[in-house]
Amino acid sequence: MTTEDGRMLQPAGHVGIWFETEPSDPLDRLVWKSQEFVGQPLELEPLGDKARTQESVDLPNVCAPEVFERLEVLGIKKGTAPDVGLGYILCAASGAASESSIRSVGFMWGSDTSPDKFLGTDGVSSLDESGIGVVVQGGFSEIAGCIAFREFDDRNLTLFSWPDSLSSSADCSEALREYQIVHNSVGGYFV
Repeated sequence: MTTEDGRMLQPAGHVGIWFETEPSDPLDRLVWKSQEFVGQPLELEPLGDKARTQESVDLPNVCAPEVFERLEVLGIKKGTAPDVGLGYILCAASGAASESSIRSVGFMWGSDTSPDKFLGTDGVSSLDESGIGVVVQGGFSEIAGCIAFREFDDRNLTLFSWPDSLSSSADCSEALREYQIVHNSVGGYFV
């Protein structure tokens, strides 16, 4: 909902980063722009025959063309072909953080039946103040840096994202914002 003075109000039940007014940071602006899709969920087809394990047959294909169409509206382009693995799907995108910035954005995201694969045996997860989970120590974060994720228990689904720079960093601001762009782009929740 947009107010008369142009502020976008955060819908009830929305979890994560939200900007009522247009921010100046280029990555924050992409989050703000992606908010237009919240409340317009995509009906994502399940992986079905593409799944490599029985447990992931019903996993929603978060790398579907409809998701990339919405990302393209934001100026983010599709990366390499999605990788469908044992219980997960992973895709990539990149683009300019804004029309007026030379700063680029690139990230990986996907869905899994649980966060266990990227947590590993030694991954330490915590909850960011935004309500999004992060992994900054152990597991796959030792390679990818901060991993942002959210579990949807009612769907046996974990949506995750990390910057494509593959450099270990304790700063999660980039991963959190990239996660939020994807989450918003699928409509803010899953149907």
